[in-house]
Amino acid sequence: MTVRTVRYGGLLAVLTILMVATVLTGCADDTPDAIAPEPPAAENGDGAQVPEADEALVLVETKCSGCHALSQVWAADYDRAGWEAAVARMEDRGLQVTPEERETIIDYLVEN
Repeated sequence: MTVRTVRYGGLLAVLTILMVATVLTGCADDTPDAIAPEPPAAENGDGAQVPEADEALVLVETKCSGCHALSQVWAADYDRAGWEAAVARMEDRGLQVTPEERETIIDYLVEN
């Protein structure tokens, strides 16, 4: 066994560990651009209700930016079935949403 073989074997082992760790943390598609912001309350500082579309946008931005750039989300051109499949894949990879949040996200992405 040569030194080169040992070196490449060690590098391969490190890369394998990093890939497995990435998949297990639920961020297999991309690295996060930034930490996702906390969603705002249902009321703004004046006590006025935040429009429902804004709440849906904040939900999409908060949940989707945890693992990849939002430009990836906005560039995707899926119909309802495509977004349902995409969100299901993300849930398989660690996305945690309630059934209501899932529907809100899908509805927003289909409409926009």
